Amino acid sequence: MRSSTTTRRLSALLALVVALLASLVLVVGSPLPASAETGTVKGQVIGTQAGPLKIRMMWFDRHWTYLGQRRLDRDIYSLSLPAGTYHLQFVDLRPSYDVTKYAPSDVTVTVSAGNPVQRDVKMRRGAALTGTVKAGGRPARGARVVAASTDETSYETTANRAGQFALGGLPAGDYSVFTYDRQKTWVARSTWVPKLQRPEVRNLALTMRAKGGSMLVDLKRPDGKAMKGSFFVTAVSRASGQFWTERAQRGTVIFQGLYPGRYRMVAPGVGIYLARTGSVQGGNVRPGRADLVSRFAWTRRGAWLTGSVVDKEAPDVPLEGAQVLLYDKAGNQIGGTSTNEQGRYTLKGQLSTQAGLTVAVQPDPDRDGWLQGENYCRFERLEVSPVAIRTGHATDIGEVLLPHQPSSDRLCAPAS
Repeated sequence: MRSSTTTRRLSALLALVVALLASLVLVVGSPLPASAETGTVKGQVIGTQAGPLKIRMMWFDRHWTYLGQRRLDRDIYSLSLPAGTYHLQFVDLRPSYDVTKYAPSDVTVTVSAGNPVQRDVKMRRGAALTGTVKAGGRPARGARVVAASTDETSYETTANRAGQFALGGLPAGDYSVFTYDRQKTWVARSTWVPKLQRPEVRNLALTMRAKGGSMLVDLKRPDGKAMKGSFFVTAVSRASGQFWTERAQRGTVIFQGLYPGRYRMVAPGVGIYLARTGSVQGGNVRPGRADLVSRFAWTRRGAWLTGSVVDKEAPDVPLEGAQVLLYDKAGNQIGGTSTNEQGRYTLKGQLSTQAGLTVAVQPDPDRDGWLQGENYCRFERLEVSPVAIRTGHATDIGEVLLPHQPSSDRLCAPAS
């Protein structure tokens, strides 16, 4: 029977690989409405060791959705952001093997329109892990060493030709340390490192004794067809919690150097299908062998919205190319599309059940209207709310009657 401590560790690691998987995809923060007013946050980055700072600053929304980053060339930072609450993270850019490296520092800031706010941040030396890695009884030259924390963050380094490694800049916490043979031949269970404190340096002897296996997984849509495209997926060992991330292409993914046993898959949302974590069907990796009959399927597609856009003054005239934008209840844009020549649209994607949404309809921003006969008609933006959607189902909001812009002399101006 698995102990409660082990269960908690594996649960935390599974949450971690979801975060790791997301970080392998180009992530763009949800754009805010163009009218959002901005404020400024600024501050000083204070080092507690001698020498110049080499820092990367990253910023996230209040839900830790990545928004952007920049490298700081001095110890002062300044950043303009729309009003709201944000997390700022400051990361030391010195090599991972530097045991004096600073641990990442986070600050939370609330920005209000037009008002600057100051938040200074102090960088402190992190903890470090050092030691040696062996595979098959020999030094594991070039082996990857990954320290995965229970707060869903991982840090990694590479062993030198003698199998020696150092990994600095670690926050205080509990870690599972995984090792990966460069040749993808040997594997080992994770090494548990509890209660690591800053600026402690703890030495480990890591040994890979088991022969690894490989696994080819067929990736399927809910209808049984291949999930095409290029994206990253992660296989997580049920026995050890160790994880391997590889790029999937043309409906398959291949993992090598796996710990023997059965696996879970952590898969991102792809196209209109929602992210899923679940068992790899038929997968049972054996030492030194290849498993070629495994399968994993996505099970849910996102919600979708349908409707049409017409001229309010002439409802029989459809408006082709109108923008249809979807915002969540916090005002973040979560989808968008445009109408076809019949004025109809289908807005789809990885949309889950939620309420309080707003659908905004407007002309293409490169033009504020449409040519109708010999006249050019300008239109206003129109919002429809509240709108609710449900995973796997369509919501039809019907016909949107887009109003003309006010005119003192005529409905539509002659085309120039």
